[in-house]
Amino acid sequence: MTDRERRLPTDRPARPQSTPADDRPPHIDLIWTLTLVCPWDCPMCSVDAVHVRRRQGVTEVRSEGLTVTDRIGAEPAAGSIYVQAASWRQRQGLELDLPGKLRVLDHLDGYDAKIDFSGGDPMVLPENVTVMAEAAARFGRDNVTLTATGAGLITWPVERIAPLVGELNFTFDSAGYGDPRFRPRHYADRNLKHASRFADAGVKVRAECPLTTANCAPEILERIYMAIRERGIGSLLLMRLFPVGRGGLRRDMVPSREQYREAIAVLRGLEAAYGHPKVRLQCALRHLGGTSDGINPCDLVRESFGLLTDGTLLASPWAVDNHGKPVDEAWILGDLGSDPLVRILASERAVEYRSRVDQNFGHCKIFSFQNSGKQHAADRIFDTADPLYLAD
Repeated sequence: MTDRERRLPTDRPARPQSTPADDRPPHIDLIWTLTLVCPWDCPMCSVDAVHVRRRQGVTEVRSEGLTVTDRIGAEPAAGSIYVQAASWRQRQGLELDLPGKLRVLDHLDGYDAKIDFSGGDPMVLPENVTVMAEAAARFGRDNVTLTATGAGLITWPVERIAPLVGELNFTFDSAGYGDPRFRPRHYADRNLKHASRFADAGVKVRAECPLTTANCAPEILERIYMAIRERGIGSLLLMRLFPVGRGGLRRDMVPSREQYREAIAVLRGLEAAYGHPKVRLQCALRHLGGTSDGINPCDLVRESFGLLTDGTLLASPWAVDNHGKPVDEAWILGDLGSDPLVRILASERAVEYRSRVDQNFGHCKIFSFQNSGKQHAADRIFDTADPLYLAD
């Protein structure tokens, strides 16, 4: 999995909702987990990606926090082990098949949709390139973002994928071998190596660094910054470590408020010295970094959404438990695999949430939900309970 880890959509300012008088269709940002199938078994994976491997001639699918192993025993003629695993999961209704994925695009009709295709690793399944191509044709290349790992990127020629995406994102949170407490060895370096091929081809590329207690030291941050600078990567997104997915088991690695502040200062100092890559803050950090400019950096439901592999539409792509399922029913807005978005967003829950988004201005609603003491789940989402901002 690369990180949304998990990117709420983007480092750009929120745009106002379109009004009926506008000629433009309303804008949405959708982080779509196209598949949970992944070549990596990161201990900190924020979506609990499904690790797939071949052992003793049999394809193994590891899920449920990597504690459950299914030996699916598909024939080689069925395709790669990743295609086999995805087909197996699709038959169980855990993931949409290709017609289902294309149906989701149909259900976005009437919206200016910016889609971040993520995983798992979407690039290990050829059918996902078909979905990306269709999205680019409908919404424009600049509205398509790909988030992938080096293991998936290496399987595709740059010239095949570059015309389909406006931006490529990848996780880079350590330089060198990496920290085995939360990443496999060489995970980050392989991501950088293969993402840089796209940068060389003129594609906009962004590195994404979830800050942890393991990488907040100034010397480590400098190595991270200089490594992506040397590869010609244009921007670096600093992210909070969300205790969701398998990351929920390692809350001890979430930095303190002061550690976040110091890390931001170090990297902004490097940007001031070298000019690039540009340092951006994830929405959940922007209120701390003083870059919100009076605009609520959280645009949950106002514009941003998360889409699970089975078509479940969430109010946030981070609203998953340590097995990759919705953390609470209150986060579920509908089924985008079955219903048009316009119908889902007209629902009572979506309308209510949109009206409440500024009640906890600046606070990350995932952290507020996890730390609130309120009885009702919806009230916890909009509580001022994000520990990073309680002193503000």
